[in-house]
Amino acid sequence: MRPPAALLGERDARLLLARIAEPYDDKVQELVAAHGVVDLVGYAVRDGRTPDGASLERLRARLPRAQGVDDAQICRALGLTVLVPGDEGWPSSLDHLPDPPWCLWVRGPVPPQEWCGRAVAMVGARASTAYGDEVAARMSYELAERGFAVVSGAAYGIDAAAHRGALRAGGTTVAVLAGGVDVPYPRANTDLLASIAGRGAVVSETPPGGAPARMRFLARNRIIAALGDGTVVVEANVRSGARTTAKVARELGRHLMAVPGPVSSVMSSGCHEEIRLGATLVTDAAEVAELVGRIGEDLAPVRRGEVRDEDALPAETRRVWQWLRPRRSASVDELMVRSGLALGEVLVALSELEERGMAEQLLDGWKRRSVR
Repeated sequence: MRPPAALLGERDARLLLARIAEPYDDKVQELVAAHGVVDLVGYAVRDGRTPDGASLERLRARLPRAQGVDDAQICRALGLTVLVPGDEGWPSSLDHLPDPPWCLWVRGPVPPQEWCGRAVAMVGARASTAYGDEVAARMSYELAERGFAVVSGAAYGIDAAAHRGALRAGGTTVAVLAGGVDVPYPRANTDLLASIAGRGAVVSETPPGGAPARMRFLARNRIIAALGDGTVVVEANVRSGARTTAKVARELGRHLMAVPGPVSSVMSSGCHEEIRLGATLVTDAAEVAELVGRIGEDLAPVRRGEVRDEDALPAETRRVWQWLRPRRSASVDELMVRSGLALGEVLVALSELEERGMAEQLLDGWKRRSVR
């Protein structure tokens, strides 16, 4: 049982508030901003009114059942940790949200302080394509190898592929649920969630036993965005829920990235729109790590095309080389005309090309010799 209202501290007040009010409730957020969590809960327990006369009946409706819950016992029984602002493991990035969670339930062996600050949120379509799943799994695998935690929502499609990729690499992955951490959803991902809880973390602002609901899914997206140093949208259509996560990431000033797909793909149309709105186009984990990682340490390799022998040639020598042909000879006079160089410059260039094994002299002129 909970202590009387007069004895409620910040922690107990937040736990009780989490059971009687949703964090996305704007009216409740306004009341918390005006009165603080402890006083607001105290007013709700006592007579259901604030000193200025505001009614708290919407909170009192859930009070009888909430007051009979022993959160400490539930956490012991389920092996959970519950965090509130100010706790050592509380992810401080959540405080940047305009509507941060009242508290956070965590299930798993890896505490937030071990992965917060080096985490990437990865989201996308539930009805993903094989292309999207492959990109999400590969990118998550390589991010996990680089020491990044992968944060997602444990849904079908891109979420599940991202979690599996990180697990396959032996890295840390974090699932943010819309329901309680003890309520696997979707049911088909029960084994996946068990693996995440066994090797990473499953977190939720919804108390244990809470059922997932539409508004809770939308609300949990803001937590996914806040926990990541950046958000990657792998595959999403224009109206995808993943874009709500992208919107929060953009509003928080976090790195927002999107993976391109075929221009004809409806499942990538949302990604393309995010890129048009300013999201950074990324194609692999190295590019993601360079954006969200440590300056000077997580640099992506510079992409270069095939290195060819002619790339190292001086400009005038290259001008002569480009007019040589592999199957017919060219006279010195012809090379002078085509390259626009003087006789001496052409002869010097031909001599250098011969030394490099890139040209050979025949009876009637010069021919290109392919080294590669």
